[in-house]
Amino acid sequence: MITLETIVSHRGELDATDLDGEIVMMDLDKGQYFALNGVGSRIWQEIEQPVKVGEIVDTLIGEYDVDRETCEKSVLEFITGLENAELLSMG
Repeated sequence: MITLETIVSHRGELDATDLDGEIVMMDLDKGQYFALNGVGSRIWQEIEQPVKVGEIVDTLIGEYDVDRETCEKSVLEFITGLENAELLSMG
């Protein structure tokens, strides 16, 4: 289970490109295509290097007009989605 203390980063072998603020990536091994826009793209940038999920929340609260509870819930859901899509490295 992912918590605010979980350290995450994106899988380095994914081919990802920034197209006008949207991150577009392809998992060549699985033939899957993913696109992230807005805050999702910002989170993707944050997880280029291993980082605690709670630190991502802190960064986003500083950049966006969002309360901590809403941000924590949204980030945890988003990171869990990335994990389910096998786009993350943990630890």
